[in-house]
Amino acid sequence: MTPAAIIREAQSEGVRLRLSATGTIKATGNGAAVNRWLGVIRENKAAIVEALKVDGGLPLDAFSFWWRLHFPGGVQREICVPSGDTHAQMLARYPAALKVEPFALGTVKPNAPLTEGDKRSTS
Repeated sequence: MTPAAIIREAQSEGVRLRLSATGTIKATGNGAAVNRWLGVIRENKAAIVEALKVDGGLPLDAFSFWWRLHFPGGVQREICVPSGDTHAQMLARYPAALKVEPFALGTVKPNAPLTEGDKRSTS
C-alpha cells in the first residue's frame, strides 16, 4: 500500500495524519480507529512522513487554493480550488492521484517593460 493510500484509507476511518512540529506523525481522531492503524503507520513511518511534506519539508495540514496532482503514467494536473482545501480533502477528492501537493503561483517576469498603452489599460 502506498503512503498516499494509507493516509486516504485511514482518513476514511476517521483518522487524521499530520506532521507534528518535531517532524513526527501525529494521528488523531476516533480512538479505536487510531489504534487499528498504529501498526501500519509504524511500519511505513518514513514513507508517510515524506508523503506529508511538501517542498522544503513544510507540513501539509494548512489549506491551499492551488494543487499539483500526480497521476499514473507521469500525468500531472495543476488546479485551483476556490474554497481552499486541505491535503486530506484533496486526497479524498482525487483518489487516483499518486501524489497531491500544494503550491504557490510564482511571479512571472515580463519580457519587456510595460508601454504607456499597457499602463493605461491596467489602471
